[in-house]
Amino acid sequence: MKKLLLFVLCFPQVLWAQIEVLHQSQDNNSFPLVAGTKATRICFDANDYEVVKKSGNLLATDIERVTGKKPQCIATDKAFPADEVIIVGTIAENRLINQLVATKKLDVETIRGQWERFIIKTVENPFPGVKRALIIAGSDRRGTAYGVFSVSEAMGVSPWYWWADVPVVKHSSLFVKNLNYTSASPSVKYRGIFINDEDWGIFQWAKKTFDPGFGNIGPKTYEKVFELMLRLRLNYIWPAMHECSTEFGLVSENVALADRYGIVAGSSHCEPMLCNNIHWNTKTKGPWNYSLNRDTIHAYWAQSVEDRRSEEAVWTLGIRGIHDRGMEKPPVEIPDRINLVQQVFNDQRALLNQNVTKEWGDVAQCFVPYKEVLPLYDAGLKVPDDVTIMWVDDNFGYIRRLGAAAERTRSGGAGVYWHLSYYGGPHSYLWMNTTPPALMWEELHKAWENDARKIWVLNVGDIKPMEIGMDYFSRFAWNINEKNIDSQPQFLRDFAKMQFGENVGQPIADLLGEFYRLGTIRKPEEMNRMWAVSLSREEAQQLKHDYQQLLDNEAKIAAQINGKTKDAYFEMVGFSARVLGASGLIFMADRDIQLGSDSVAAKKEIARLCQYIDKQVAFYNNDVAGGKWKYMMPGKETETAKSLMDWNSQVRWPWGEKGWSTSSVTANPDRKWRDANAADRRSSSGKANWKMIPGLGATGKALVLKPASLESSWNVGDNSAPCLEYDFQTKGGDNTVLINFLPTFRVCPGMQLRVNVNIDNQISQVVEVPGSSGKEDENGSVRSNGIMNNYVQAKVELKGLVPGKHTLKIYAVDPGVVIDRISFSME
Repeated sequence: MKKLLLFVLCFPQVLWAQIEVLHQSQDNNSFPLVAGTKATRICFDANDYEVVKKSGNLLATDIERVTGKKPQCIATDKAFPADEVIIVGTIAENRLINQLVATKKLDVETIRGQWERFIIKTVENPFPGVKRALIIAGSDRRGTAYGVFSVSEAMGVSPWYWWADVPVVKHSSLFVKNLNYTSASPSVKYRGIFINDEDWGIFQWAKKTFDPGFGNIGPKTYEKVFELMLRLRLNYIWPAMHECSTEFGLVSENVALADRYGIVAGSSHCEPMLCNNIHWNTKTKGPWNYSLNRDTIHAYWAQSVEDRRSEEAVWTLGIRGIHDRGMEKPPVEIPDRINLVQQVFNDQRALLNQNVTKEWGDVAQCFVPYKEVLPLYDAGLKVPDDVTIMWVDDNFGYIRRLGAAAERTRSGGAGVYWHLSYYGGPHSYLWMNTTPPALMWEELHKAWENDARKIWVLNVGDIKPMEIGMDYFSRFAWNINEKNIDSQPQFLRDFAKMQFGENVGQPIADLLGEFYRLGTIRKPEEMNRMWAVSLSREEAQQLKHDYQQLLDNEAKIAAQINGKTKDAYFEMVGFSARVLGASGLIFMADRDIQLGSDSVAAKKEIARLCQYIDKQVAFYNNDVAGGKWKYMMPGKETETAKSLMDWNSQVRWPWGEKGWSTSSVTANPDRKWRDANAADRRSSSGKANWKMIPGLGATGKALVLKPASLESSWNVGDNSAPCLEYDFQTKGGDNTVLINFLPTFRVCPGMQLRVNVNIDNQISQVVEVPGSSGKEDENGSVRSNGIMNNYVQAKVELKGLVPGKHTLKIYAVDPGVVIDRISFSME
């Protein structure tokens, strides 16, 4: 019989599991979820975990979304006559599955006792009177849920069906092709998100739109968050924690819901012991200073341990100041500060060891050396061996450092805390997600290669509009091998096909690729007049063209989007592309004014673009999904301001820059640039080579030395190292080569981040990536400019070259180097 649709062939890189769902039976071996008017019953054990029952009921609802027919869900431990039945359960917790194992009709030994694995298998004649059963059996409670939602996604129910309003394609019947699928364990054990800087987005939306009765981010919101996490195979939460938010752990239903959905509780780098100290009252409790007020703070933590001792959790250790600040009046000398934190470790671990139940195994603990804490660690702070150290990025996606060889042997392992959104110095970016998946791949794959594999947490801000980045992260953390070095274009294409339709998959992927490239050149939140005026004439002309082309291409795609999919498209693609393009054009027009061009025409263009952006924000808040997301996107509807000129304080709009003069800025000279990927020749070694990452850098073709592990190192002058060669012509004399690197850091202490530059096999210079040592504060000029530009520039002076052809060679020395483009002054 004709097979109408086969999802696994359409979206092989997006689906969680290779499950073939048909909309018409291919043969008698296809298992019917719904056939005609009949929906197959779903059974689970009443004694199984709550998340198993929840996922079984959600599967029934998903089937109804697609077919209009909802299966009956039954809690039972006995089989009864039926042609077919779906059995959902956890090994050892579901008595029907236990019977199948005992009768050798189901083999679960490959996953028994494993972390978050599952089997999906059709079994013939499983019980007397039952012809066939579809078994979804998990090694643990989340494994079962992940198996269930793998079937849901294969049916065409996107994980984003609620959070981004992705519609389902309706079908009258659903069949699962006969299968025997066993999942692997996830690559990263704890895969989490951090809802952060929520004041202006998700908090406002929850308070005023979604849950005005609770008036905050509460159980109703968290239930939607937890369901999304399960569908994305995420398992760990750092809840919202700003002063505006009600503390997660003080709402008993929040805690109960996390357990009901099998979500591991956690807290951020500045919330030790699952305590959000933003509400600490110094008048009644004294200072937040452990050396002066140890007993009170210790009692505070002890109460948290008592209240939450039976939860599945990862307990954050250490101490910082109130909220996201350094310690309050810390000891002056660094050794004394270290001794204080060591005492904190000892006291916290004693509380955990004496009180936390072992229902979920050993008590998981982490330490996050964020901001001012990292120097203490590097100065000798000893973290207990079984505690996971979570290495941090610089808030802009570049990981500050990873573990040295000795650190990589620790039993607690290592992890990463990484940002898609950030509020703080030197620059905030909360408006949209311009961080390309390619950068996420480069940095997190580097972390993986250096054994940071235990916990990954992604700062997702308000969740919206971070959907695409969050989706990529979840799939990457689940299966590190599925996302290879060129995964960005493939992921974007497959993601777009699944959410918006086969016909627009490639055009949307191309649009998003260009959106991320332009966002790499400059995030809208980091655009300013100085940047625009400093552009060379050619750079400004090219950017103006590219911003307009982005808007034109987006408009063409929007016209092709199916009516039911328009909301989802606008939320995840259209809004961000329009705002980025229009913001860039505003600054290009203001540049013309500052440099003496037709100010009347430019001012009219700026006014038009301001109205255009205001219109997009108003549409997002008032019209998308019937006003479902009102107050989610900061705008003039959500503030007292009347226009773009006032409400988006994240962007340093030109009209807000007072006392400014072009005389303070030197424009870049026009010069020719080559993509680093356009090397005339390249060579590799047996252990590493230069590889292009599509979508990375301002060129979208940056080269990275892979693998970025400690073993990929060479002595300066070793000509066996991987090499890039560029031929150039000169009239002779003194010349300059500019090399733009991504602003990455040294991989670990004791290493550097260098290349060896050689001219004609004679003149050699060692070049270290500027700002890579980590010694400079993020507010320093090199790091601050580097993260805004997404490059740092090294200048190589070439003295006394003879006229004619020459060859520049760049030899690898240290791992972690990423080269984007190169310019020769003589060209």
